Amino acid sequence: MSRKLQLADGETARTGCTRAALYTAVDAKTGALMTASALAERVGWAADLVSGMAGDLLAAHWNSADVETLASGEDAGGRKLPSQAWMALRRLGWAAAPGEGLRANDRIVRMAQE
Repeated sequence: MSRKLQLADGETARTGCTRAALYTAVDAKTGALMTASALAERVGWAADLVSGMAGDLLAAHWNSADVETLASGEDAGGRKLPSQAWMALRRLGWAAAPGEGLRANDRIVRMAQE
């Protein structure tokens, strides 16, 4: 079952975005409120991590063979690739990973793969 909305001829899908301001956060280990500067530092660190992982993934697969594979819409076994980018990359075995000595949860990895 697909949750993807079926579009009629001539219709186009659009994604809406909005800006949001983060004012507070709670440290998961201590339960203490974080300062705005600490929150900004952590968000910046996470954004840099995702950006680096996405860049490494792109550099590894930015070649004619891999781009052709992705454009075909099928995996090596001839199965149709999923519509979500992160699922398609996993099916192809193209993994994003944080740098050596770092760990990232699955949501961070999926952001890099998107």
